Amino acid sequence: MNEVLAVLDQLRDAGELSGETAADALGAAGWAVNRQFAGESFTRHWERGELVAGIQGDGPDARVEFSLWLRAVDGDEDGDADDWDPDADADDLDAAYEAAEAALAGLVNEAEAPLAATGFTAVDESGDADEDATGGLDYIAHRAWRAGRRVFLRGAIQDDTDLPVRVVAVVT
Repeated sequence: MNEVLAVLDQLRDAGELSGETAADALGAAGWAVNRQFAGESFTRHWERGELVAGIQGDGPDARVEFSLWLRAVDGDEDGDADDWDPDADADDLDAAYEAAEAALAGLVNEAEAPLAATGFTAVDESGDADEDATGGLDYIAHRAWRAGRRVFLRGAIQDDTDLPVRVVAVVT
């Protein structure tokens, strides 16, 4: 995912991560505006090929999230999620989690050497450092690296039972 690492490179030495700083980095790394809403002081939605990125928040707590992989979890016949049954659909959910973890493992392996070459070190996956890296979100699995003020995380997550399981990269 060189497209994501190019944005990380733009942001690595940036000071405070604001929405405008993140938007400038995405533009400089060749990402295109996906959509912009009236009244926004900076573009929050970006795309590059099949990848999408979103800027969440502003000021010192801004984060850039890249969706790298997703799998819908819907075991019912009609294809909508309105009749999701956690008991009946547990096998589908388990399969999606396993597929996400496998995809994540490949993406983590792909990222380790380039991140180490630019001074990023792995974050201990226990304690306060990991809680800080995840922003308190409950990932299925994740791996985080830190260099100075910047944290780079790749993780598998499902935000809600009626949403897809995703593998994301996050820069904070």
